[in-house]
Amino acid sequence: MKATIKKLEKSQVEITITVSYEEYEKGEKKALQELSKEVKVDGFRAGHMPEEMIRKHVDEKTIQAVTLENIIPITYTDAVKEHDVHVIAQPKVDIKSPIKKQGDDFVYTAVVAVMPEVKVGDYSKIKVEKPKIKVEKKQVEDTIKMIVDRFAEWADVKRKAKEGDRVEITFEGFDENGKAIENTASKNHPLILGSKTMVPGFEDAVIGMEIGEEKEFEVTFPKEYHAPVMQGKKVKFKLSLGRVEEKKEQKLDETMIEKVTGQKQSVDEFKKRVEEDLLSEMSQRAQRDHDNAVVQEIIKITKADLPDELVNDEIEHMKEEQKGRVKQQGITWEQYLEHIKKSEEDFAKDHKEAAEQRLLARFGVSHIIKDSKVAVTDEEVDKKLEEMIGNYPKEQHKAFKEHYKKGSDNYVSLKNNMAADKLISMLTK
Repeated sequence: MKATIKKLEKSQVEITITVSYEEYEKGEKKALQELSKEVKVDGFRAGHMPEEMIRKHVDEKTIQAVTLENIIPITYTDAVKEHDVHVIAQPKVDIKSPIKKQGDDFVYTAVVAVMPEVKVGDYSKIKVEKPKIKVEKKQVEDTIKMIVDRFAEWADVKRKAKEGDRVEITFEGFDENGKAIENTASKNHPLILGSKTMVPGFEDAVIGMEIGEEKEFEVTFPKEYHAPVMQGKKVKFKLSLGRVEEKKEQKLDETMIEKVTGQKQSVDEFKKRVEEDLLSEMSQRAQRDHDNAVVQEIIKITKADLPDELVNDEIEHMKEEQKGRVKQQGITWEQYLEHIKKSEEDFAKDHKEAAEQRLLARFGVSHIIKDSKVAVTDEEVDKKLEEMIGNYPKEQHKAFKEHYKKGSDNYVSLKNNMAADKLISMLTK
């Protein structure tokens, strides 16, 4: 067997494989032996039939097909190993020169996608500044107000509803043809007016109503509404107001703090804890934004001729992720596509660029980690695992250790993530 490699565009190679007549003949003999076990002829036991008899009872195309099933996978694998070709998909095989007479070589080509060559520019110039996080006094005050409001006491009032009141409403939504819309009805539904938890215009319609009053009004759902089937939809609501309550005056003291947190704390201690929690939350958000900014800079200097197979696989991953989000919203994938007026093919086209960006990010990060010799030792991983296990109850420690057993996929994934974190730090001002 001889093989030659020719590079093609889109990170593909064409492998031309030449199989000698002697090698082909061996494959054919094996094929005939296999067929002899399947062909039934009176007077012969399965597997013990002469070749002449097999050829008489099996057409030539079948013999050739079974022969190629024996020859092509083996010779293709040998060629890939010999030339160290990093294939990432199944090959497209094309027979160029079949056996026509004794002594002929059998020649075929295999076009296959390979791992692309990745070129990364001068990453030493990447220095993304990490923002400084500061918690303002007003942020602490607003957060405390929001927390305390959850434990507010309410008193019934008999007057028109106004902003800040808590009301109980019963409502149902209907389409333009007067048909009730699924999942738009609720009975004795609690709502704080001004909380902006309902679609724009809904709470405004309740303000000014009195207990027992009924009302009809229309609202248009936002185009970016979380449930795709309702995005941009005009809905007529029929609503009745059953109760109005106003919030009692609240005072932030140790009694209220204990009610909120379940712990005895001074007002100053509580404010300090709120400030620390806010700082932690803001820091995590800032870190995510910073990491994304570094990755975007890496994408800018990363070049790779991405094969269609890789891009299509990434699009499939993105589709599965979107399917999971859609399922959480209680609708099917088909309903989602119907609402956004897109087909599966449209989804693939719309997400092709994003898929390419994700691949470039992955290749770029891997290349820089290797080139800059960023490394994470097993000792560093073990230390990280010791920190992580402290967040789990003792009865889960055994399962945790099994989950992150050295050499497991989860252990390797953690190690890779830690290397990526080191890289982020290296490219930070």
